[in-house]
Amino acid sequence: MADEIPNPYLAAIRSRRGLAVPVAADLRDDLDAVVRAMDAGAWVSSAADDFYTDLTGHRRSVTTASDGAIATFDDAIRRQPEKVEPGAWQTRWRNLR
Repeated sequence: MADEIPNPYLAAIRSRRGLAVPVAADLRDDLDAVVRAMDAGAWVSSAADDFYTDLTGHRRSVTTASDGAIATFDDAIRRQPEKVEPGAWQTRWRNLR
C-alpha cells in the first residue's frame, strides 16, 4: 500500500473558495454602497423609489447566492479527507466526466 498524498481535489476546492470570497465581498460592498447613497438621499423621485425597491431586492438575492456558494464550498471541504491514496478518484477528478 502506497503512502497517502495530500488530496488534490480538496486543494482545488479550497483554491476556488479563496477566489470566490473576495468576489462575493466586492459585490456585497458595491451594492451596500449604492443602498447607503440612496438612503442618504442621492436620488429622490418616484423613479428612484422603484429603483431602490429593485436594488434592495437584488442585494438580498446576491447576499443569499454568495452565502450559499461559500457554504457549498465549506460543505465540500468538510467532506473531503486531507490525504488520499495515490489511486483515489480525488487524484484524477479532472478526468472524471
